[in-house]
Amino acid sequence: MKPLTCEEASRQLFALLDRALAGEALDALEGHLEACLDCCEKLEFNRKLDGFVKERLSDSALPEALEHRIRRLTSR
Repeated sequence: MKPLTCEEASRQLFALLDRALAGEALDALEGHLEACLDCCEKLEFNRKLDGFVKERLSDSALPEALEHRIRRLTSR
């Protein structure tokens, strides 16, 4: 299995937080995170952002445009 680049790993962080990764994709991302401090920091930021949004909005859904914008900005 080819190691992930930081760009590939960043695109998968929300899937990891949503527990939507499994198998080889999960293994590859976890392997990358073990070796990459920058991506670990992005993951931690995304965890905090996810928790903040969930706490503030509780059961309300994010407006689709806002969710898209957040995902685009954090995947850089």
